Amino acid sequence: MKETKEQRLQRFIRQSGLVSTERLRKSSITLIGTGSVNSFAGLVLSKMGVGKIKAYDDDGVAAHNIAAQFFRKDDVGQFKTDALYEILREFSDVNFQGYNKRYKNQYLTETVVVAPDNMPTRKIVWKQFLKQKQAKYFIDARMGAELGILYTIRDKSKKSRKFYEATLHDGAKDPLPCTARTIIYNVLMISSLISRAYKAIIQKEDIPKEMIFNMTRMDEFSFMVRDE
Repeated sequence: MKETKEQRLQRFIRQSGLVSTERLRKSSITLIGTGSVNSFAGLVLSKMGVGKIKAYDDDGVAAHNIAAQFFRKDDVGQFKTDALYEILREFSDVNFQGYNKRYKNQYLTETVVVAPDNMPTRKIVWKQFLKQKQAKYFIDARMGAELGILYTIRDKSKKSRKFYEATLHDGAKDPLPCTARTIIYNVLMISSLISRAYKAIIQKEDIPKEMIFNMTRMDEFSFMVRDE
């Protein structure tokens, strides 16, 4: 049975004073990558009430993904977007469209959340984001081990382009050891920040362009923000 408007409002009553249920229902997001970060971000955003999510990922679920990605043991061998579709329908009414392919130049929704495991993909999506008029907000999540960075770009001004494009470098030449690349609490932290950034977009609140957290050291320097 289709949910009535009153039933939907009741479902989101506990957060209705924080974020508009109706704006979330009308909103749409494109996820680039559905691994560690975006599998959980997809869960949180759909449970918050986002109406439509599109996702691109050509990867499948492997056994080593289970510890830090939002997949079940029985999902091993499936495409990640197929598995995520099945999972999210159990938690929400989101209109989820998954594509078992890499993003190239396809249509982007108003908000794009980028969390691939490589810099070339970010550059491809950023280029298309700048080209496509309907795409207005760009969220980029990066993480490794117990570190995380989130970029939230809310316009296509020269200043914003310069700020973000200065981050599009490959970084350290030596990758993290394969046994120390990710852990679930770090993933949940950055997924939560993505969702908080999206709430700011929906509510037209201020949010820094860059947020950095470091959970290898739990002190007053563990969280930093930058907006210039």
